[in-house]
Amino acid sequence: MSQEKYAPIPMTASGFEALKAELAELRARRPALVDEVAAARSQGDLSENFAYHDARQHLGMLDGRIQTIENTLTRAEVVEESSQGVVRIGSRVLVRDEFGEASYEIVGPTEGNMARGLMSVAAPLGSALLERRAGDTVTFKTPGGARKATIVSVS
Repeated sequence: MSQEKYAPIPMTASGFEALKAELAELRARRPALVDEVAAARSQGDLSENFAYHDARQHLGMLDGRIQTIENTLTRAEVVEESSQGVVRIGSRVLVRDEFGEASYEIVGPTEGNMARGLMSVAAPLGSALLERRAGDTVTFKTPGGARKATIVSVS
């Protein structure tokens, strides 16, 4: 078995709490989906029962997400957020590249969400920024080739 399957997953305290809240919400929704599957099953012939197959698919997807979150929370390692001028998980970083300036919060590998400004340490730029300081220039790979970015500030 792969060691990565059991490796700790670093994350911010807010990411940990958000996952716990999502898990509670999914668990609360599950009984209604089970009832939906049962109701659809009672409608007769399952081979042509779209409602049954659709409800089973939704229940399966929900159960899969619950298992993923439970596994992540079991392996989660909440990281203390103290940057001291060095980019780490929990740091807020302002970077400048050829497209201008952008601000990101550096988060664990499962928390990334670029629409909310959350840069995962698993992302090429996120991993290049780790352990660097303001004024440093980093190079990272993208599908379009290597790019450079300069760290303007770390907080």
